[in-house]
Amino acid sequence: MGVIGSGTMGFGIGFYFAIHGYNTVIFDVSEDHLNLAKEKFNTYYDLFEKAQFPLQLSKQNAFKLIEWTTTLDSFKETDLIIESVIEQIEVKQNVFAKLDTIVKSDAILASNTSSLKLSEITENVSRMKNRVILTHFFNPAQIVPLVELLQLPNTDHGVLEKVHALFESIGKTPIRVYKEVAGLVANRIQVALAREAISLLEDGVVTKEDLEKTIFDGPGFRYATSGLLKIMDFGGLDIWDKVLGNLQGEIESSIRTFPVIKDLVNEQAYGVKTGKGFFEYPGKGFDELVLQRDEELLKHLLTTHY
Repeated sequence: MGVIGSGTMGFGIGFYFAIHGYNTVIFDVSEDHLNLAKEKFNTYYDLFEKAQFPLQLSKQNAFKLIEWTTTLDSFKETDLIIESVIEQIEVKQNVFAKLDTIVKSDAILASNTSSLKLSEITENVSRMKNRVILTHFFNPAQIVPLVELLQLPNTDHGVLEKVHALFESIGKTPIRVYKEVAGLVANRIQVALAREAISLLEDGVVTKEDLEKTIFDGPGFRYATSGLLKIMDFGGLDIWDKVLGNLQGEIESSIRTFPVIKDLVNEQAYGVKTGKGFFEYPGKGFDELVLQRDEELLKHLLTTHY
């Protein structure tokens, strides 16, 4: 396996491959970035071990499977390479153009993105044009099961199916996206939920504390055991038909900016990474809070999938 980028997403993808026994090449532009990822490997292996995740390898043996590199030539013999660099189209295009001249002919090139179009990212790819797909993981990639898969019209038959089977074999939940739409599937649903939720907050319908409780102990509580369509089946499609008819004209559907967010951004209150967003996060640093979140996510993963 190969991963381009050792940041939040790239690290998570590479870590997950390695603990499942795959030789993995992780690239970044500097040794400093790679050293940070190496430190995270130890931290997350310990976290997985503490949570009693079914680890196949010792920390030492899993770590040995990773080659840390600052040269793209290291991907010459790699089977699947997943690009996970900054969300800038020119940067991604440049990476794919370089990989096009380096990798073996039966390799698979993938991009981990949902905000940019795969067809545009790979427009400078020629030799490997029929071997490109999209593999969109969710943060944290080493824990959240969902991976969205998309192929282009000229992708060889069987390429996506091969990756789909691979991901299923290591405990991921791959889904196929049949059309190249902005945001793919999950992020479109998240944005629709966020637009309605923030509009209710901004319009004074609910406090931010009760909004969190509503989502966590209402829809989110049910989503922990079922997808939306089964929830509708249990509620009765006749009922949902009426609910949709009654409410669609009332919910937020316009494109609007949200001062409640813009004001926080202008104050540089970006959320957990600055210690303040909608809520304040005193006494703990960003890394500690992320690990605390990921520990809870791991518990949920083990409860629902293992």
